[in-house]
Amino acid sequence: MSFKSFNLSDLMIKSLARQGYLSPSSIQTRVIPKALKGGNIVAQSETGSGKTHAFIIPIIENLQLDSDRLQALIITPTRELAQQIYAFLEAFKGDYPKLHARLFTAGKETERTFRQGMRVPHVIIGTPTRIKTMLKAKSLIDLGSVKTLVLDEADMLMEMGYFADIDIIYRLLKAPPQMMVFSATIEFNLRKNLEKYVGADFVIEMDDVKTAKTVGHHAIDVKHGDRLHAIEIFIKTLNPYLLIIFASRKEQVATISSYLKSVGHDNIMLHGDMSARERKSAYKLIGANKHRLIVASDLAARGLDIKDVSEVLNFDLPKDLTYYFHRAGRTGRFGASGQCYSFYNSDTVTQLEKLIESGVSFSFHELRDDTIISTDKIARRKTRKQKVDPDLERQIKHAAAKVKTDVVKPGYKKKVRDAVAKVKRKHKREIIRKDIRRQRVARYRKEGSKNE
Repeated sequence: MSFKSFNLSDLMIKSLARQGYLSPSSIQTRVIPKALKGGNIVAQSETGSGKTHAFIIPIIENLQLDSDRLQALIITPTRELAQQIYAFLEAFKGDYPKLHARLFTAGKETERTFRQGMRVPHVIIGTPTRIKTMLKAKSLIDLGSVKTLVLDEADMLMEMGYFADIDIIYRLLKAPPQMMVFSATIEFNLRKNLEKYVGADFVIEMDDVKTAKTVGHHAIDVKHGDRLHAIEIFIKTLNPYLLIIFASRKEQVATISSYLKSVGHDNIMLHGDMSARERKSAYKLIGANKHRLIVASDLAARGLDIKDVSEVLNFDLPKDLTYYFHRAGRTGRFGASGQCYSFYNSDTVTQLEKLIESGVSFSFHELRDDTIISTDKIARRKTRKQKVDPDLERQIKHAAAKVKTDVVKPGYKKKVRDAVAKVKRKHKREIIRKDIRRQRVARYRKEGSKNE
């Protein structure tokens, strides 16, 4: 299938081809035809699936570019995502010179700087609080022509508590807009939040897969060894082009980054405690290919498009396994191939088994003698065998035999349970008495040796 099958304008087909987009992705095929007709969209799709263009293309196609009126709002949970979408929109300006978009993120736009620029944009992209603040400013922007409202990464918007701001923005609009909602997961609470915008009977457009088919999944059993040293062996063995190492806690991110620098591997960190200036600087350095090792918390696993990531390594498996797919989705984007590796051991194998049950197909490896080797099996949780006291076992059998009858009568099983329980209590009391005698004898011997 090609983009021509969507009844797009020749100019849009030309612009997409110039940017290297020839065939639509799965989510674009599901969303674009309906969005072009103005229908509400609720789509479940991972980043890297082409979902940004799934809403950008119909927005541009439906814009009245000769009108200096705001016509679309795109809301994202983070400024980095907003900047990314803004960059995608700007890429169309080579073919749509009249297209005007503005970025509203904390520290980027104020009422004063907006009035100085004063040209009203066709599209505003930004974070909820900043957009709310700008739209509430009296006579700053006429909202009468807003036709489309996009919520990108809606589950993340809900997790960060932004739906109160989104409600205010929605009420400021003069007429109900076309709603386009995109989310990696759509749980019950998010569904209830969306009902007030799109009604209770909305249909979820589902992407075909949780991560791209071009991503390979690999599990490495590091047993109970030093995982920091295991990372060093991993890098030496695979020599990745651009690697993101994910850890669940920011303290782990700092520890990994420090260790790698100590053994000669330059890297850059991404985590939630970084200031906006630090994050912006980090993304700029990554975009300029200044670092080929990135150590990140799950902040970077949601939505951000870091180009050319060849491998992802999970230092640990996330407690919320949804984040496994967010992490794996940083590689294998837009048709490129990628690999996702995960460290595990017998203590965390149950998490791996849950991923397998959800449809992830892993190849298995293990760390042995500072080498990563392939295996054909998953490590299993070791169960400790309880030692059986032969004397207790003999007494239990004897007690059960005493209550046994040739004909099974009512209450037979209870009598057996009671007899066994009585034997176990007696055995436990005997063990305690023996232990007391042992301690008493040891104490007497110790006191006797002192008196000699």
